[in-house]
Amino acid sequence: MQTFDIICLAKSTKHGGICLAGMKTDGTGWLRPVSNRINGTLYPEHYTMRDGREVQLFDVIKIPFIRYEPKCHHPENWLIHYSDKWQILGKASLEQVRKLIKPEIENNSFEPKLLGNFDKRICYEDLQVTPIKSSLTMIKPEKLKWEVKYNSSNKKTFRCLFYLCDHFYDLPITDSMWINKLNYLEEGKYSCEEVIEKLNLENFEPDKFRLTISLSEPFQPSFQSEEEFCYKLVASVINVTDIAKRLGWK
Repeated sequence: MQTFDIICLAKSTKHGGICLAGMKTDGTGWLRPVSNRINGTLYPEHYTMRDGREVQLFDVIKIPFIRYEPKCHHPENWLIHYSDKWQILGKASLEQVRKLIKPEIENNSFEPKLLGNFDKRICYEDLQVTPIKSSLTMIKPEKLKWEVKYNSSNKKTFRCLFYLCDHFYDLPITDSMWINKLNYLEEGKYSCEEVIEKLNLENFEPDKFRLTISLSEPFQPSFQSEEEFCYKLVASVINVTDIAKRLGWK
């Protein structure tokens, strides 16, 4: 058994459970804990502590693992150990943010490619030939907007529209906490200023949003095609001012 301490930087919906990921506190990069369920999905019995608390963004978590289980589209995967509960060690410190998270954002916000290409998705067959080096990243988006609309099933969907070095992206949001907030809005496109005002979000600043981007499991978008794709998702929405206030950073 091996253990790692990670800072939780993504907690998003996945097949009735969640996908969780974070950066290791030892500075060796991203890690995605996965279960032995379909597609590695995590359920409450996996990420709930003994006291009933669930893991939240910026928690520092000690997690026991059985082994490293990389996939061509998810090289950060580690299979969790089932007999030992996870342990929340506290919240990420300002020093950890400056040392680990800030460089990650800076390194990935100054070129237009996102997870290796300019598209919203990556062909799974291509990944099987040439595995991706990283399926997780954090960025500082430009000209950020939020879109709420209804799909063909008359169900609300939520998308994140932004630029990265003048290249436009339109990605689905899987961060359940942020979706719960946007769900109060009517159909339409909203600037950050409008979202903050309409939802009365205290301690949020329009230019302080940061995004964790993750790659999805392989998905076949049409029955007319046999090709599978891994889609880019907004796995967490973070406002630096809000986080700093809640965690007491100064």
